[in-house]
Amino acid sequence: MKARYYLALVFLLGVGRAVASDPAKVTEAVNVVEHGHQDSSATSPAPVGTLIQDGEFVETGKSSRAEMLLPSSSIARMGSNSIFNYSVDSNTINLQSGTILFCKPKEAKQLNMMTAAVTAAIVGTTGFVSVHGTGKSHTYIFGIIEGHASAQANGKSIPVGPGQILEFRPGSPPVVFSFDVPRLVRTSIFFTGFKHPLPNQDEVDSEVSSYLDDERRGFIQPPSHSVDYSGGIPTLTTTAYDSASNAQNQPGNTPPPQQRTPTNYNTYGGR
Repeated sequence: MKARYYLALVFLLGVGRAVASDPAKVTEAVNVVEHGHQDSSATSPAPVGTLIQDGEFVETGKSSRAEMLLPSSSIARMGSNSIFNYSVDSNTINLQSGTILFCKPKEAKQLNMMTAAVTAAIVGTTGFVSVHGTGKSHTYIFGIIEGHASAQANGKSIPVGPGQILEFRPGSPPVVFSFDVPRLVRTSIFFTGFKHPLPNQDEVDSEVSSYLDDERRGFIQPPSHSVDYSGGIPTLTTTAYDSASNAQNQPGNTPPPQQRTPTNYNTYGGR
């Protein structure tokens, strides 16, 4: 029987005071940012102030980016060549391609974020989701900068903590690896390319400070050269991913979320 590999992301992120009819609002737009309705191929520019209504999609072009304020105070930042559909009624982002950084305060309205089928329940956290590739060559990434999540991938529950990423490529088991949080915050376009502070900026700053303190005390190994930061979010090189996905599972091989070891990674296989 042929194995089925799938990845979906659904984030259930608490309940706030915003009502279901509240639209999202574009708060930053750089270069090509457009929106339209899911039932039509027509698009129109989405400058700052544009309201994203129920059933609409948002799309960024090459060398473009956008930020949206979601009900009630969550933030979604889009990288270049990204597209997602948005449902106001359920406050759901369905990411089709590209990368989104999300920042969800604990008191904000429930946010549902989806790609195709890993689920993760989060209450107040900052992280990112990415979908790249075409056809069966998709790569799905779910990472946490501050906070925690328990993701579901290929029928397994996978804890993801601050400084950890779940990466999945159809045909291989999901891989969890650690990344350098201060480096990401210092260099990523999702932090350096936007004007407004994140609603969870204090929590992000605290995580950076904690990471640097652990590093000074020798609790964190030097970042692995197998982690690539050039695309705005950390990814594993193909060689490193293949090596990790083919490795045998070892009990206790995965560090708990609070133990950040950037050179380590673990696979979640299964039949």
